[in-house]
Parts: sequence; structure tokens; C-alpha cells
Amino acid sequence: MKATIAARRNVQDAEPLSYAAFKHTGINLNTRFKRYFFARIDEFLAENMNLNPKHPIANLVTKTGAKTGFHVEHILSRNEENKQLFDGDEERFEQERNRLGGILLLKGKDNISSGNEPYSEKLESYANTLYWNETLRADSYKSKLDMKELRERHKLDLRPFEQFGPEELEARHRLLFEITKVIWG
Repeated sequence: MKATIAARRNVQDAEPLSYAAFKHTGINLNTRFKRYFFARIDEFLAENMNLNPKHPIANLVTKTGAKTGFHVEHILSRNEENKQLFDGDEERFEQERNRLGGILLLKGKDNISSGNEPYSEKLESYANTLYWNETLRADSYKSKLDMKELRERHKLDLRPFEQFGPEELEARHRLLFEITKVIWG
């Protein structure tokens, strides 16, 4: 694969996936692909922490109803406080919050209930959802040896976030890039 990419780009050595290409991923992806992407991330976490998946990939990708469907959840709610984290720049705020590092999957009613809450309250609603969502929470790391081993084995910067702004969004997006390289690399 690397040889094919190098030949097409007319370069000596090429990586199939670079962070520069991944950096803005999420903004223009269709919703079904986003659901598939996060289903695979959750499957990866389950396998590497010796847990059963919480939901089959097919359900995460195809179910969309208000009761049993999964929906894209923005970690950063649309409000003035969050816009100010991006210097009040509406366009930048929208682009950033739509990157893969700024979204997750929540089941229909969970997504509706978290609505426009501040991050500290949303964090509570991420408990007992998908593993990826739970990695935002400190209790996902306490006394969890499989989580520690996963972080060390793949050198992943998995860590909780008590607050969520531009730096945290960037860290989550970079983490997704690293997991993507493990899964599809």
C-alpha cells in the first residue's frame, strides 16, 4: 500500500495516513460513516480491555430511531460559553466541534436529554454508554488494569477530561488518529 501511495504521489516514501490529512476529518463525513467509525473504535476498546461490546456494530450503524437508534452527539454544546472558547469565532467553533474528536455516539433518548448542557453535566450522561464516551470520565481509569495495559501496549494518550475546550478536542482527535492507525494501519 505504501509503495502505491508513494508512486501516485511521486515521492520516495509515503504514509497511507497522515495527521495532516486526518486533522479536519469529521466535518464533511456522512452520519452513517461517523456511526460506523465510532462503532469500530468501541469494538477496538472492548477487545483490548477484554470486555464484550455493548452493542453490535450493525445496531450502532443502522439504528436511527429516537428510542433505540444511535445519534451523533456534539461534546461541545452550541452556546455562547463554548463559542468563547474559540474566541467567539462562529465558523471556527462549528468546524472544530464537528471534527471526530468533538463528537460521540449516544442512544436516542440519551442524546436528547444531554441537549445543550454544559460539559460537566454532559460528562455524567456519558456513564454506562459506549466505551469511547466513557473514556472522557475519570472513573473509566480507576483500578482498571486492562485500560492501563491498552494505553501502554498501543502508546495511546487515553485520559479523562474534567473540562473540554480546544486543547482537549485536539487531544481527542489525535487519539482517534492513533487508534485509527492501529485498527486500519
